[in-house]
Amino acid sequence: MISTDPQDEIMLMDASKSNELCSMEFDWSCSSSGLGVGVVLIPPHGKVIPYSFKLEFQNTNNTVEYEALLLGLAEEKRLQIKMLEVGGDAELIVKQVRGLFVDKNERLRHYRNHVWDEIEAFDAFSIEAIPREFNSKADSLAVSVALLVPHPDFTTDTYRVELVYRPSVPNNYESW
Repeated sequence: MISTDPQDEIMLMDASKSNELCSMEFDWSCSSSGLGVGVVLIPPHGKVIPYSFKLEFQNTNNTVEYEALLLGLAEEKRLQIKMLEVGGDAELIVKQVRGLFVDKNERLRHYRNHVWDEIEAFDAFSIEAIPREFNSKADSLAVSVALLVPHPDFTTDTYRVELVYRPSVPNNYESW
């Protein structure tokens, strides 16, 4: 997670209390250094709040997209956001979460079901596929953490990466 100015998170919490709609974008990246996840939380007023995660366990393209979504949802829940619109360039994941695609893969079904469980915490929730070029903030965070290179928009005293050692879906890694 990139640590942020506490005032930014306070503004986001204030938005949650007034039932204002917040947005979230998510993405992932892979490099020889590993997997990175970027999430940006966008309050109705104030600055974008960025989060970065380095995944230290085996993943596939689709499961890492689900991890990005779930890690972002966990941050939104931690901040007590109640109304959320989500965008990501992972069209398959978005369509599975919306129930438009059938999940033939058991592991992806577990992830989708976990997302469904998580979104029950929100009073209003929507998720849409967005073009890759409109997901550049989350993508740049994911690339930065995957390459283990500090993000250029943040100083070294505010930049922190959270390492994640286990999947968000318990026991969903045993059949690799």
